[in-house]
Amino acid sequence: MKQRTAAPQKRAKAAGPVAHNRTPRHKDRPAPVELAITEIAGHLTFSPTSVTAWYWLPEMRWAFRPDTEREAMIVAIAEQYAGLAGFRLHLRRTTKPFPADAWAQTINANTPHPLPTPPGAPSWSDHLVNAQRHLLQVNHAEGQTYLGITFARRTFKDNLAERLGALRGKGTGNAERKRVARMVGQFDEVLGAFGMRGRRVTPTELEWLIYRSVALCMDPPQLLSSVRQSEWERSDLLALTEQIERYRTPYGSTVKLVNRLTGEERHACVLTVGRMEPLEIPERHEPWMHFHERLPWAMEISSHVDVLGPGDTFRNLEHRLRMIRSQQSDYVEHGMDVPPELERLARRALVVGDDMTTGLPLDASRVHGWHRIAIGGSTREECLERARALTKLYSRDMRISLQHPKNQDWLAREFIPGEPIANTGYVRRMPVKLFAAALPQGASNVGDRRGDLIGRTAGTSRRPVFLDLHFPMEVRERSGLAVFVSEPGGGKSTLVGGLGYLAARRGVQTTLLDPSGPLARICEMPELKPYSRVLNLTGSQEGTLAPYGLIPTPMRSHFATGPGGDREYEIGVSNARAERRMLVQDICSMLIPPQVTREASTAALLRHAARQVPAEETSTLDDVVKALRGTDDDGVELANLLMDAAEMPLARLFFGRPPESLTDPEHRDVLTVITMAGLRLPDLKIEREYWSAEEQLALPMLHTAHRLAVRRCYSGDMNARKLVGLDEAHFMEGWRSGRSFLVRLARDSRKWNIAGLVASQNPKDILGLDVQNLVSTVFVGRIAEDPEIAAEALRLLRVPRGVGYEAILGTLSTGDTASDRRLPYREFVMRDVDARVQRMRVDLAYVPELLTYLDTTPTQAAPVERTSVPAASREA
Repeated sequence: MKQRTAAPQKRAKAAGPVAHNRTPRHKDRPAPVELAITEIAGHLTFSPTSVTAWYWLPEMRWAFRPDTEREAMIVAIAEQYAGLAGFRLHLRRTTKPFPADAWAQTINANTPHPLPTPPGAPSWSDHLVNAQRHLLQVNHAEGQTYLGITFARRTFKDNLAERLGALRGKGTGNAERKRVARMVGQFDEVLGAFGMRGRRVTPTELEWLIYRSVALCMDPPQLLSSVRQSEWERSDLLALTEQIERYRTPYGSTVKLVNRLTGEERHACVLTVGRMEPLEIPERHEPWMHFHERLPWAMEISSHVDVLGPGDTFRNLEHRLRMIRSQQSDYVEHGMDVPPELERLARRALVVGDDMTTGLPLDASRVHGWHRIAIGGSTREECLERARALTKLYSRDMRISLQHPKNQDWLAREFIPGEPIANTGYVRRMPVKLFAAALPQGASNVGDRRGDLIGRTAGTSRRPVFLDLHFPMEVRERSGLAVFVSEPGGGKSTLVGGLGYLAARRGVQTTLLDPSGPLARICEMPELKPYSRVLNLTGSQEGTLAPYGLIPTPMRSHFATGPGGDREYEIGVSNARAERRMLVQDICSMLIPPQVTREASTAALLRHAARQVPAEETSTLDDVVKALRGTDDDGVELANLLMDAAEMPLARLFFGRPPESLTDPEHRDVLTVITMAGLRLPDLKIEREYWSAEEQLALPMLHTAHRLAVRRCYSGDMNARKLVGLDEAHFMEGWRSGRSFLVRLARDSRKWNIAGLVASQNPKDILGLDVQNLVSTVFVGRIAEDPEIAAEALRLLRVPRGVGYEAILGTLSTGDTASDRRLPYREFVMRDVDARVQRMRVDLAYVPELLTYLDTTPTQAAPVERTSVPAASREA
């Protein structure tokens, strides 16, 4: 009995601690994880069977580049893809709305003293709000390209380590991460070279990509996760999918996505790339995965590709060649003619096989993949209509067939990182070079991100164009000279006037020279009227255009202290005196008859008289006349001719001293528009002997008016922003003082922080001044009449000539010739300070009534009585 009772007591004693430490078991529901990825660590995503490293690919300039540079870029990218043979790649192209609020904060920070707002006029804040609304209405989106490389299969040991790590609250094991790190280092080296120039994505960028892939074609999230973490555990991945519900629509034509939190509903349609005709990139065709951005709505791209090395590709090709030979034998055996298609395929297979066995990896590698394009719409009908438009565009211009497969919900899941292929249909097999030529990261950006909104690109995609005319001087340390070239009606004056308005709103001292006078109307705008002045030279006081007073004397405070500064100051004073003598001689030559000017003694007498008169600001042309009277009979005759010219009312502008209001540095209007309303400008193609008296006076008036416009820029603070716009610059090219004036303006623009806008109808006028290397920004409008002028314009843009770009200049601002409706916009080819060239469309419709005041087209009604240009808003 004791033994029987002792044993149970011992068993109870032994079982006591075990029962006390036992963990209670609960029937918890497992987390409904909808993603294949199980963990995110930095730029890596993990799934139960693979690991993918994600890289961000910067955008690359494609438009207006030489074909040799494009070819070199494609070959470099193809070599990088060939270096990834044996891996599966996931190429994703998504979009991000343009940060209009960040741009507004930037431009506001760069505008410390905006123009005060008069009562009843729109304020500076209203101006920024209108620009932001316009950006959002036009739906500008920035493209972002990601490349994922699936490079390692996980073993049973790795999966076991992950499960143990999950039980302990940890993720992937350290041993696997070390092995993965060695592989990632190799990819960093391959992708970071010239070509793709890829870098690792940041955790925020990867989170954005997954959000955009789950909520396909929906509004992007305003804020990502509040905790900026680099690792996501399996239980945290629910946050990426919890808000989005997916539904199949009738007939499975689209996928309906619903955001349970915001109530947003969106339809997505996925198209796949089908049969493709041979493409000649870059000679004839555009990059075929960037071509969709021509349409005005954002789309998503997903490409899963397997890069096959020479060995894998050759075995596949050898198998297909045996199939072709077998089919040929069957035809012969049955006494039938062999189709010529089989023979062509066999010859093609032999050529490709020879490339694989004897060529470089670039020629031997092939890409097998599936390429999808996702299109979104607010309704099912809108989504399908956009899909039809995209299909038509690719079929017509690229000869690529886009198909609309079944199982749209499966295809939509392909865009999510880590998800498998929906089906193996529509696989496209191509050389690695053709896949590199897809180039989804092709860019069309131009301008800067800190200036005023002036329009959008009109090339292969739509991007906003911002321009800060002082960005070249203040940031790039370049010249501030900007050139505008186009035939009449191309929009030069409107663009120059719009830039002058935007600069004046920011408080920049602005001077515009508009000989014909339409730009003077912007001085009547309520927000500019109290700070503007119109100077009509045809009704100005005597001495307004006195040549001696148009060139200011340098101030000692504008130079550095010390002996070196003294020497530079003396050189500046000497240069100013020499420039005055040169200008006086040219003006006198313009005032006397051309027959007298061509005589050799005339130049000698004028040069002698200019040396006799002190080359100071206080001297006048009357002093030159006195000096000529003191010489021989020829000098007296020249003096009489000058006095004959002085009897004309307009010629009195050159004689006497200038009014104090023009030279007083304290008298500074923010906006000054200089006009010569009613003055008839001569035709330079006609000899001067046949000019009328009015036309002969127009030349010296325009010559000195350019000087007067720039005269205001050389007073006050050197670092203060200044802008001067000069029209009809081609009249300056034929005279020594005119050429030296534009060269000086280009060279002084950086030192004096002057943004100089020079407009002309012929690019030869600018190229002949030898200031091409000093030009920072170029706008070329429509040039369709003369191919030689178009070729010179391309030279000004520094793009290749003779390759078809001349025809593009002829298509700018082309409307419907069958109707008389005016175009509400103007187009230019723009080259910015960073040498990026792109076709752009000027769009200033966000400024109320500005296009009405800038309209230079003659009409029967008064411009101010017409309504604002509604067509511009509709076009935007």
